[in-house]
Amino acid sequence: MSLLRNSSLIAATFGHLSVDVYSGMLPLVLLVLTDPLGLSYAQVGLVSMAFTLTSSLTQPFFGWLGDKRYHRALAVLGVAAISTTMGLMRFADHFTLLLLLAAIGGLGSAAFHPQGAVLASRTLPQLRGSAMSIFMLGGNLGYAFGPLVSTAVFAIAGGFMPEMMTLVGLAQAAIVFWAITGHSAAPDETVHDSTTPTTRAATSVIITLALVIFFRSWVQTSVTTFVPQVIKAQGLGTDFAGQVLFSILLPVAIGGLLGGTLSDRVGRRLVLILSTALIGPALWGLLNAGPETVLLWGPLYGIAMGASLPVTLVMAQGLFPRGLGVMSGAVLGFTFVAGAVGVSADGFAADKIGLVTTMLLNGGLPLLAAGLSFLLPDDRPAVQVRQHAPI
Repeated sequence: MSLLRNSSLIAATFGHLSVDVYSGMLPLVLLVLTDPLGLSYAQVGLVSMAFTLTSSLTQPFFGWLGDKRYHRALAVLGVAAISTTMGLMRFADHFTLLLLLAAIGGLGSAAFHPQGAVLASRTLPQLRGSAMSIFMLGGNLGYAFGPLVSTAVFAIAGGFMPEMMTLVGLAQAAIVFWAITGHSAAPDETVHDSTTPTTRAATSVIITLALVIFFRSWVQTSVTTFVPQVIKAQGLGTDFAGQVLFSILLPVAIGGLLGGTLSDRVGRRLVLILSTALIGPALWGLLNAGPETVLLWGPLYGIAMGASLPVTLVMAQGLFPRGLGVMSGAVLGFTFVAGAVGVSADGFAADKIGLVTTMLLNGGLPLLAAGLSFLLPDDRPAVQVRQHAPI
């Protein structure tokens, strides 16, 4: 219950929900603009890439700015920027303008995410996994419902979409600002875990965690991109492919909530090992399932994938407790970049050996991530108590 009264966490979660709703709108906005602007597939890809690159590569920079006490302004401006640009994007009359707006929207997303992750971590160490899972829940729900929200906005707003989106975005930003200012702790009063070393983490631990995130993000982005293509190629139709995708995305949010909460009780490494090990079998089941059972395998995969997301973020923050913003931005940005690299590699591989074969091979990557997770420090509560008990 203490987490539900944490205004800092509330601000972070609501802001994450708001920002990722707009991120989830982008594919539908591009779909609507393809014919009026005569966009080629290459141009659609460039717009999406502009948003992805600016929203990922600049996150460490915005995290650094946040650590310099600009976290409140960046969190608020991030929400306002992405909502405004997404509304304007709907009425862009030229590809160049569309590309520019996508890049600005990506900057808004990048400005918010590190600040949100830091705000969510402002709680007792033994509740940090639960807090981060709630923060991730907001973002995952926002991204999952983004296409549905955009459809409703198109129908309601009509020609007044830019004005409506701007007003809604400014209202959301105001709510985030109000919730942040309601938190009594100053930036330098963040509660640190006494069991977390304040010295620089070992390079081997950083590299290991980075590889775990890389392999997981590779699979996550590829599944989101290509599983609908697999479903459609099986003759099951676009609508059914959308249902399968939704059956994956929503459970990702549920899995994050379960994984983060459980990690506070049994340790983050154990949750990371178990969840990543489950991703591969769930993916293989998803790809081999028929129409009668595919909607059962989708949620299993989504829960397994989502369970590790808040865990790796909290683990990464623990490596550099004096630079939470930079580390949060680096992890979140690296997740996007790793996914982009993975989905590109899978695209080339699918042209050579087939899409289904490529996706089946992807099932081995999370098993590799699970094996690497064994090399991370054991952080089970019982182990931590023994390590810090007085001699």
